[in-house]
Amino acid sequence: MFSPAIRKPHLLHRREKEEATPSPPPTAPAHSPSPGGLALSNRPATGTPAPWTSSSLLARISTSKQTDKAGDSDQIQPVRVAEFPQIVRNAQANLLQKNFSGKNMLVGGIDKETSLAWMMCGNDLYIWSYLSSVSKDCLVLDVPSSLMGNKDTESFSGNQWTLCIMRWDSSIPSTRKSGEMLHRRSSTGVILCNRRTQAIAYWPDIYGESSKSPVLSFSGHSGASASDGISACYRFNSLIATSTPGGIHECIAIASEPTGALWLFQCSPAGIIRREVHRDTLGDNGTDHYQKNNSGRSLAWLPSNVSPEAAEQKFFLLTSHGIQCWSISLLHGITVNRIGSQEIVGSDGELGIKKDIAGQKNIWLLDMQIDEHGKEFSILVATLCKDRVSGSNYTQYSLLTMLYKSNQKFSSEDNNVVKCERFLEKKAPSQVIIPKARVEDEDVLFSMRLKTGGKPSGSVIILSGDGTATVAIYWRGTTRLYQFDLPWDAGKVLDASIIPSTEDRDEGAWVVLTEKAGVWAIPEKAVLVGGVEPPERSLSRKGSCNEAVAEEKRRSQAFSASVVPRRVSSEAWSSGDRQRPAFTGVAQQVVVDEEAEMLLNRLFHDFILSGAVHEALQKLRAAGAFEKEGEMNVFVRVSKSIVNTLSKHWTTTREAEFLASTIVSSLAEKRQKHEKFLHFLVLSKCHEELSSKQRAAMLSVMEHGEKLSGVIQLRELQNVLSQQRSSTHLSPQSKTPTAGALWNLIQLVGEKARRNTVLLMDRDNAEVFYSRVSDIEDLFYCLSHQLRYIITGEENPSVQMQRALELSNACVTLFQAALYYREEHKDWYPSPEGLITWNSQPVVRSGIWSLASSVMELLRESGAADMPMKSNLWSQLEGLTDMLLEGYMSLLTAKFERGEEHGVLVQEYCERRDELLGSLYDLAKQIIEAKYQESREGNDNLDLKESIFREVTSSILATAKRHEGYQTLWQICYDISDTVLLRNLMHDSVGPHGGFSFYVFKQLINSRQYAKLLRLGEEFQEELATFLKDQKDLLWLHEICLNQFSTASETLHTCALRLSPGEDAELTSNRKSLSFVERRRLLYLSKIAATAGKDVDYQMKVARIDADIRILKLQVNFLNIKS
Repeated sequence: MFSPAIRKPHLLHRREKEEATPSPPPTAPAHSPSPGGLALSNRPATGTPAPWTSSSLLARISTSKQTDKAGDSDQIQPVRVAEFPQIVRNAQANLLQKNFSGKNMLVGGIDKETSLAWMMCGNDLYIWSYLSSVSKDCLVLDVPSSLMGNKDTESFSGNQWTLCIMRWDSSIPSTRKSGEMLHRRSSTGVILCNRRTQAIAYWPDIYGESSKSPVLSFSGHSGASASDGISACYRFNSLIATSTPGGIHECIAIASEPTGALWLFQCSPAGIIRREVHRDTLGDNGTDHYQKNNSGRSLAWLPSNVSPEAAEQKFFLLTSHGIQCWSISLLHGITVNRIGSQEIVGSDGELGIKKDIAGQKNIWLLDMQIDEHGKEFSILVATLCKDRVSGSNYTQYSLLTMLYKSNQKFSSEDNNVVKCERFLEKKAPSQVIIPKARVEDEDVLFSMRLKTGGKPSGSVIILSGDGTATVAIYWRGTTRLYQFDLPWDAGKVLDASIIPSTEDRDEGAWVVLTEKAGVWAIPEKAVLVGGVEPPERSLSRKGSCNEAVAEEKRRSQAFSASVVPRRVSSEAWSSGDRQRPAFTGVAQQVVVDEEAEMLLNRLFHDFILSGAVHEALQKLRAAGAFEKEGEMNVFVRVSKSIVNTLSKHWTTTREAEFLASTIVSSLAEKRQKHEKFLHFLVLSKCHEELSSKQRAAMLSVMEHGEKLSGVIQLRELQNVLSQQRSSTHLSPQSKTPTAGALWNLIQLVGEKARRNTVLLMDRDNAEVFYSRVSDIEDLFYCLSHQLRYIITGEENPSVQMQRALELSNACVTLFQAALYYREEHKDWYPSPEGLITWNSQPVVRSGIWSLASSVMELLRESGAADMPMKSNLWSQLEGLTDMLLEGYMSLLTAKFERGEEHGVLVQEYCERRDELLGSLYDLAKQIIEAKYQESREGNDNLDLKESIFREVTSSILATAKRHEGYQTLWQICYDISDTVLLRNLMHDSVGPHGGFSFYVFKQLINSRQYAKLLRLGEEFQEELATFLKDQKDLLWLHEICLNQFSTASETLHTCALRLSPGEDAELTSNRKSLSFVERRRLLYLSKIAATAGKDVDYQMKVARIDADIRILKLQVNFLNIKS
């Protein structure tokens, strides 16, 4: 049995007895056990809490209360993820009543790609999503009796079944994950295989109406004969499947036999085609019976992103001595070819595992897994060894990691020639998981399965045929083992997988499927802290089978010899040294922070009871509570714990009405307690200390109040929407009061938090969303990354607009509540210089922009939509615009005050501002026209139209004025020809680069409206003079209009002497250069202007102009003579 050494023998005997006569779990006690006291007699240290213990409550307990060992033990327990659906429970009970004595009546598994769990009970196959804390939606498929084989006890053995699941509608992982989070049914195919009889059942679409009956395929021989030598083995020991490109509900499956034969199954709704593609993977018909039975171990696909050709995929077969690479062509007739093989167990230890060394008797390659990137191959290895001291035999388990050469070029192999090519490289010496374990039968060894990809990074799970699951990880210089076990009878562990991440990360928490207790998750900390070291390693001398220990020792000695000694520091602490002289560096600071947090909690609790502060400021100063800034500050942490408290009364077994009322009351309690916390800070003068020395921390505390107010208003909005939907019944899909875009968004946010924090997996998504108030930014993250799954393109345009309206209204409501709180508590806030608020964070801005972009696209494309819907959505777009632009302005102000670079941010701000305001104004003109057509009484009424125009565009005008949207301001003034409004805006909008005045001047020049430009110059004299400073051919006109004749004379004189005014030609005319006639005209104008000005030295100016006129005449005469 694969298990740590701490497992007690009497537990094993008890489990074996209970497997034959299972009993229901014990009833809950009259009083719930406290989070700190889960001590049960006769249970392993790594056991799992009873199902009545709320593990999510432990996630809310402050770390300051859990500094002792008992607190740590509470945080290393597995977490209930989901109970079995009731229909599965009933099927299990019915199966037990039939008095079957076999131990393997139940079989089940978890599909990693689709997050679907399945279980076989009798002749029924149950499939459901385990991600929901209460799995109500369960599909039941009837397995034909012909697939079951002989009607004896063995035919009901669970180990004879294997299953593959394919999703047809999406090959993108993020699409699948979001669909699962919204619990939407996607087109899914299932292959069920009877490993003993080789019978195959294929359901093309389990959610389709016409796919309840499967397509069947049977082998030419049934049962196992004693003559072939494998009567104790199943005919198929591994099965993999993948969809066929271009086909509709078509896929292929590859199965391997213990003899090494490979079978290909082409599955489609029309039928299943089976054929044997290879007989013996060893290529030697004379191989002895023992080796031949174990030549084919497991199959695994190479991830499709590693194989560049979509029409060709590679898969790998683990054999008794190595790995073979196979290629399968999916187009123009499916062909399977072996293209490479590599020896793993051989004479060269650098290539894999060295055999025939001292103390080694046999080596088994048990299972193989490939990571999602197709770069690492993990192989579970068992080695039978003999201790050279005591002479006893033992089994050593190890993990071998190989690196795949993605650029490896293969050449097809001949049938009679085996080409051994190195397509794998050894990453590191074999990692010994258990150095000395008891010797097991081969049936036990070959029942072990390996799972990779879970948290913590680098950990693996080994599943044994006897129903145990052990997590192994190499951490801080040692191997640690954590065995999943329940203190009450939960049956065997059927399968293990990982919780899919919502952020496309590779790793997730481990989850296991049990026979009787549903699905449980193993937190990362449980593995790291709750794991134990395996038994002592073998004492055999160098050259024994324990190659990893010897190699590791040699490397560590060489490394330590080349590194000079260093002082004890935080690096030594984190490296996992076994002997630590004292708390140093970071560890000491953590203890100080926890003590300060405990003191603050106690003082605040006393304040709630008595209203007295008891010299809190001095005590907190002495405890170091004011030493950390930002999120690590103890005041911020206490404030965060207040708004993130999860009510212990919430439970997924209650009705929806009770849950809704509990949410409202809990949020009200949080608001009241947070207000008391602010009063405590003021009365204790901690507020003054924070506002002067740690402004960022004080801002975070106040922002918790903002977010809490926003979430409360969001909850009220959801209640209103639910009531409206339940009373109106908008569509047949809206049968549940919670259906809607906002509800879907809440589900996405809550599911994201549950998957990232497995201690919350036993809670409902809505509970998690309304409890994690400080993480409201996750709402905008989901808007940014998963909006297309809430507003889908397959829906009717009016439905899409309704859903966008609901989401926009939710965001606007949230921000308005936060702004109202900020205004109401403005005296509590610290000085804002250089501080960045939560609404200006990149994730918030990205979410708002994603939603606003979707709204703009809907408004552009929805030509047939009714105007009231457009008007409502346009109003919400105004709110989104204000939110986004205010966030940009706040961030730009903070960066400017900090002296940080902000050029790229300014460009992004301007581009999005112009696009938003432009879209708002374009739709505003449609709304104006619609309102005008409704209001007029047949005859045109321009005054009425202008009145409607000013009313509708007033909000756009205010936003454009505040954020310097000059293009929108110009369009509004130009469309209604309102020069008074234009002049007022030019006076008010004084920004960089001349402000709105310069923008107006440029627009008039581009449209060649020089008269209007000069008339504006009478009121904006200095602005126009500055703007025309580099445009002399227009500047003199402005100076003439202002009666500045002497200045105009100098400007004209300069223009006349200029050889080529091409630099300003694009602003004035298409002239490339001035002719002699034009230059002479300018000189005469300059002379007239100088004479009109009559300055003191005007006569000298006139004389210079006359001289230039005479020189110009000479130039003309010279050119005439020359020509």
